[in-house]
Amino acid sequence: MGSPAFAIYLNANARRVSPDVVAQIEDLVHPDDIYFSTCLEDADRHAARIIARGYPTVFTGGGDGTVCQFINALRREAERAGRSGDLPTLGVLALGTGNALARLVSSGSAIQDLKSYLSNPSSDVWCIPLVECEGYLFPFGGAGLDGELLADYEDLKARVGDGPLKPVFHNVAGYFFAFFTRTGPRKVADLVRGKRLQVRVTNLAGPAYEAGDEGQRVRAFRAGDVIFEGPATAVLAGTIPLIGYGAKVLPLADREPGHFTIRVATIGLTRALVSLPELWRGTYRGEGIRDYFARKVRVDFSEPMPFQAGGDLVGRRDSLTFRLVPDAVRLLRFF
Repeated sequence: MGSPAFAIYLNANARRVSPDVVAQIEDLVHPDDIYFSTCLEDADRHAARIIARGYPTVFTGGGDGTVCQFINALRREAERAGRSGDLPTLGVLALGTGNALARLVSSGSAIQDLKSYLSNPSSDVWCIPLVECEGYLFPFGGAGLDGELLADYEDLKARVGDGPLKPVFHNVAGYFFAFFTRTGPRKVADLVRGKRLQVRVTNLAGPAYEAGDEGQRVRAFRAGDVIFEGPATAVLAGTIPLIGYGAKVLPLADREPGHFTIRVATIGLTRALVSLPELWRGTYRGEGIRDYFARKVRVDFSEPMPFQAGGDLVGRRDSLTFRLVPDAVRLLRFF
C-alpha cells in the first residue's frame, strides 16, 4: 500500500473485536502483520516477534488491560533483545470496554484511526509517563475499594460465563451490579462491626506534594516523610485522569510534570454514593478525598487488599511501592 510497515495486536476476546471489525482491518492491513491474542502467553510470544521484525508502530485492539499487558510484554522482549528504550510507537484502538487510554488518544473509531494513519503516518505522537509497581507498568491502578469491586465483578463474570446474561455483565452495568450486590453490602457489614482499613503512605523520593482542589501545591514532603496515615477506603495511583468508562477519578494526574498522582479516599460510603456523579466527572470538592503528587511511594495496608493495575486484577497485597517511569511509551493521537 506504500505506507510504513506497522503491526496490529488484537485481543481476540475483546468485546468489540467482532468478525466484521476483523474483516475491515484485514482489508487495510496485510494478514502477516496482524497478531491475535487469546491468552496472556500470547502477549510475550507476539511481542518477541514484533520486536524482532522491528515494526516502528504497533496498534493494539482491546481494553486497557490488553494495552498494559502488551506494553509490558514489549518492554520485556526489548530488554531481552538488548533494545530497551526502543519500543515501537503505539496506536490504541477503541475495541475494549473501559478504554481509558483510547478515550485520550483515539477518535473513537478503530477503523477510522487506521485509515487516518494510512493516509498520514506522521500523526501526532504523545509521550506519556507510567507508574511501575512490582516491575509492571500501568497508567492507573490501586488497592482498596476499587480492587474489591473489580474482584467481585470478575467473580460474577466467571459465574455468568457465556450464558444469556453475559452482555449485561461485560459493561459498566456489571460493575454497578457487583457493587450493590456484593462490595457495598460487605463494606456496610464492616462498618457495623467497626472494621476500618488502615493505610500509611510514605514518600520514598522527594519532593512530594499534597495537592489542593485545583492542583496547586499546598504542602511539601521530603523522602522518608509519611504523607498520609489513617483509615481509608482506597488508594489510587496514576498518570492519566481516566480509569475507564470515562470516569475521571484522577483529575489531577497530569497537573504536576515529573510526578504521578496518589489519591487517598477516606470518604464514607453514603457520601460517595450521593456524590457519585461528581466523583465520576472529577469535579468533587468535598471532604474525604486527598490528592498528592509523588515520584515514588510505599503504601502499607493493615490487611491484604485486592490490587488492580490498568483495570486487571493482580492479587492481594498488604504493601505496594509505586514509582514514576518518565516517557514510558509513545502514543499516537487521533482527534
